[in-house]
Amino acid sequence: MSGDEQILEQIYDALDGGDPQSAEALARQALERQHEDDPVLRLLHGVALLDLDRPAEAAESLKRAIDLDPDDAEARSNLAVALFRSGRFAEATLEAERARADDCDLPDAHAILGLLAERRGSFEESDRFLNRAAELDPERFPPPVRLSRAEFEAEVRRAGARLPEDFRRHLDAVVLTVEDVPADELIFEGDPPLDPELLGLFVGVPLTERSHLALFGELPPRILLFQRNLERNAVDHDDLRDEIAVTVYHELGHFLGFDEAELAGLDLA
Repeated sequence: MSGDEQILEQIYDALDGGDPQSAEALARQALERQHEDDPVLRLLHGVALLDLDRPAEAAESLKRAIDLDPDDAEARSNLAVALFRSGRFAEATLEAERARADDCDLPDAHAILGLLAERRGSFEESDRFLNRAAELDPERFPPPVRLSRAEFEAEVRRAGARLPEDFRRHLDAVVLTVEDVPADELIFEGDPPLDPELLGLFVGVPLTERSHLALFGELPPRILLFQRNLERNAVDHDDLRDEIAVTVYHELGHFLGFDEAELAGLDLA
């Protein structure tokens, strides 16, 4: 096996083993060693950056992969994902449609087209794409669990009842709101944009930063839960129930003043 083949195998192993940081470093080092025109390395570098939640950088590497190999449907579908996560929905749609045209049986292309249709509010079209992705690769793209809004809100109430007492007693201080997906104005409120696949979000002033004087004229704190994102993130009804509970717990933790590092140390199961 040549040195180049060994590097590629190491990158694949790192990605398959859930170590995108090592995969990104290996791919970047290989690209810097006079392999900048290798489309496979560019693709793998972009995939690693996506796994590291660096979609804007991933998009640049994946665009270069496509420049080098315009017929690579996998690179196009990953570029569509990177553009989607960057909030560049129109560009993502063009790349996803091109990827599906190049390979009509590529599950990734159907999956990202489902997410894009969902953002347009075309839920039936979205489920057709998502279910097709599930048919093609059920392990990576299980069909989304679907509940009515009333059923979902009932699960949210059950999730609140499952919280530890020191959290549960604060639930009355926040407004729990269920939405389908994050609205554009919410996604683009800051820079960089929020992840469109966000499961939940706390909006407001944390309890630790509130004062009696600041309460007048202030909107009540809210926890937003994004139903369709949560449904897509679950493999079955029990898993969805757990995802809802963890998300409520997590966002209520932000209301109580915990940061991400502190929340990571809590038992949110």
